[in-house]
Amino acid sequence: MKYVMLIFDTEAVGQLTDEERQAWSSEIFAWYEKQSATGTMPDSGAQLQGPETARTVRAGGVTDGPFMETKEVLGGYSVLETDSYDQAVEISKTWPGVERGLITLELRPVVEF
Repeated sequence: MKYVMLIFDTEAVGQLTDEERQAWSSEIFAWYEKQSATGTMPDSGAQLQGPETARTVRAGGVTDGPFMETKEVLGGYSVLETDSYDQAVEISKTWPGVERGLITLELRPVVEF
């Protein structure tokens, strides 16, 4: 089954030094390489540009930015393919930065037609 892992950056990401951000990026690339090698990540994901580039479309029109009442911003997504939801959750827990509070992940099953 496939699961979308939505990656939300917290305010802590903005407080990283350039050196810390570079080290974290290396951890992230290593994580993706490991998941690709195990076959749990057959589809690609993507990093998103910052929220300042966003447009929100509603019935009343289009506005700049997401402007949600949140301190977390959607930074990207990945698609996992695992045998169970529990396995996808366990893999998600290993994403670099979760344990340090840098990011929050939302995991959702994909509806496949």
